[in-house]
Amino acid sequence: MDIIQTLSSVMRKWRLIVLLVVIGGGLGLLMVYFAKPMYQADTTLYIMNRDKMSLKDQSLSSQDLEATQQLVRQSTEIITSRLVTAAVLRDVKQYNLTEKELLLMVNINSNLNSNLIKISARGSDPTVVAAVANATGSEFMIQIRQLTNSNILNVLDEAIVPNFPVPNNGPQKVFLGMLAGLFVALGIIYILEYFDTTVRSAEDIENGLNVRVIGIIPEHDIR
Repeated sequence: MDIIQTLSSVMRKWRLIVLLVVIGGGLGLLMVYFAKPMYQADTTLYIMNRDKMSLKDQSLSSQDLEATQQLVRQSTEIITSRLVTAAVLRDVKQYNLTEKELLLMVNINSNLNSNLIKISARGSDPTVVAAVANATGSEFMIQIRQLTNSNILNVLDEAIVPNFPVPNNGPQKVFLGMLAGLFVALGIIYILEYFDTTVRSAEDIENGLNVRVIGIIPEHDIR
């Protein structure tokens, strides 16, 4: 189909487009309405060797900086290790979480150019996410201290029970639903037009029968 035929097909089936766009937006709205509110709690850790604090020169050497960056790079693997997750599950055993649920809740955000590590927990229960974030941060520090034999990792801010859920991005979900409905409608129109053998113009006759059209009898209502 050329551009003119495509636009003509879209104009003829505008009702289908409107219907599917409305359905898509409605499904997005239902997802927002029935979705459980999600809460997030954050524990922030900072990397600093406390042994340095007792010295007159408190600046970190290049070796310290390299060790810090290496720790940040490996923080995700350490936090998701079975050793840490098993310890966290014991700390929050009153909430009856499974290892899979714990791993889905916890996320870590770190930057190689910063000495801060943020451990986040997200879930439907604000009390649980705060407990998980704090327990994960605590067990992570224990493992790091055992691995490095130093107090290189310390707590900057403990997680608190959140009072409000995180934004659910409702308008974006509705827009994506409407956009999906539009693409589905255009796909259906393309398929219908592709298999449609209706002759609508002289070009259709020439292309289908490989003959030249020399004249067209216009439709006329004779009474």
